[in-house]
Amino acid sequence: MYRLRVSSSIRTAAACAALILTGCGNSSVGGGDGTGGFPSGSGGTSATGSGGTSTTGSGGTSATGSGGTSATGSGGTSATASGGTSATGSGGTSGSGGTASTGGQGGVTSTGGHMAGMTGSGGQLVGTGGGSAGAGVGGRAASGGQAGQTAGSGGRPMGGANGAGGAPTSSCTGKAWPTADPSVAGPFAIATDKNVGPLAGYTPDPIYGDTQQRFNVYRPKDLNSGYCHPILVWANGHGDNPEQNPPLCVVDSGANKWCGTYPVLINQLASHGFVVVASLSTTTSRGDPLPTIVGLNWLLEQAELSTSPYYHHLDTAHIGALGHSEGGLSTCKAAADPRIIAIGTVSGTSTITSLHGPALFICGGKDTTVSCDSVAATYATVTDQPAMLMDNLSADHGGWEYQNGAKGPDIFALTAWFRVHLMGDTANRKYFYGASCTLCTDSRVTVMRNSLLSP
Repeated sequence: MYRLRVSSSIRTAAACAALILTGCGNSSVGGGDGTGGFPSGSGGTSATGSGGTSTTGSGGTSATGSGGTSATGSGGTSATASGGTSATGSGGTSGSGGTASTGGQGGVTSTGGHMAGMTGSGGQLVGTGGGSAGAGVGGRAASGGQAGQTAGSGGRPMGGANGAGGAPTSSCTGKAWPTADPSVAGPFAIATDKNVGPLAGYTPDPIYGDTQQRFNVYRPKDLNSGYCHPILVWANGHGDNPEQNPPLCVVDSGANKWCGTYPVLINQLASHGFVVVASLSTTTSRGDPLPTIVGLNWLLEQAELSTSPYYHHLDTAHIGALGHSEGGLSTCKAAADPRIIAIGTVSGTSTITSLHGPALFICGGKDTTVSCDSVAATYATVTDQPAMLMDNLSADHGGWEYQNGAKGPDIFALTAWFRVHLMGDTANRKYFYGASCTLCTDSRVTVMRNSLLSP
């Protein structure tokens, strides 16, 4: 897995696993699957970097890299996608809110990189069986987006997204969410349910080999507080996990191992009231269904199981997805699922074939692994949903994780984004919407917004 290290006056911090992707997802741009890093400096490409891109790097791009895949991509799916749904779409039947997608989540090739982007012809294809969306009697109010969403059996109660529904309604009834400051920890103590749910994930896994993994769920410790908790589906970067999972997934700077690097972000989201289901697979963009979708399906089942701690405590009508690097690619693929009504990606995207709500794309101005130009190319394709591109000017591929905790631009922005679009936190709209949005004037970042976010 690739890692960048971020220097500080105290120590050198580990950055996250890197998936080498282009924004449009048509090819990879380098790297191997091995245990080597990307550059060991702060974004450099020196051939002498530990595990860097030189021909001697143990996971580098040379032909002898121990993790490099072949030109056709190890386990890459065919252009026709073997897991495609029928013409009626997975989100409902024709004429009753079904999706218009018939292609499976496939179509990846490799040109020498450890993973590749989705090819233009191998992604999800537009079908003819999905029913078009109507006005939606339960459409989300203007506080979080635009028009209401038609669902197969009911609209979403708040937020705003057009689309070809099939989204579930929620069996949970609770209090309205108050506003909260996204730059500090939320009011909830956190609990983690570890190694739960079904086995899922493509094998061989970069860390766990032929052994499939389950899930961790990060959530408020007290689910009986009177709120209905929105769901977030998290996707790891390549070779990474939401937290360390010894003995195979550990952070060991001496051995150049950086597995389990996302606790700051995930715990921040859980402290604000989200229930985050996180696959322990370390190659989250592969598999049919994706491991993240397997986890979502399981959690939705738990929400209706009377013996489950999640029973009627989850807002199953408000589901978001987010991920980093390869997890960003995975998130863009998962966005075709009509149950997912808001997404966020960090330093990783792929072609989006169907989107059912607002999208936040984040890149790093010093990222030499996934360029801001490639992320911008994906952002530019989103015209029918609110979308923002945020360039974190001082961040490399993983440095965003170590920028002053919850106050760092990426973590703060993601927290606010999902509060607005999944909790109806209208006070936090100021960070993204309007002529003088807060992030528009934040010197740490530059932003681009489509017309549905700007006045």
